[in-house]
Amino acid sequence: MANRPAKVTLTEISRTLRGAAEAGFVIGAYTVNHETGEVTVYREGQTPVKSSGPNIDDMLRGRNGQT
Repeated sequence: MANRPAKVTLTEISRTLRGAAEAGFVIGAYTVNHETGEVTVYREGQTPVKSSGPNIDDMLRGRNGQT
């Protein structure tokens, strides 16, 4: 596989997140589409539509998804 430049770089991701925070967003999550270079920022309380699997926050608190 040939080396090719990234469509989105760590600098661009950091710049996007910093800009969102400076605009007053309370960042809850973000996704990066490496094929298109799109960075999507979600406010706290929102979740990405395509999210799947257990909630990592609950797992870290020891609940493992149990209420």
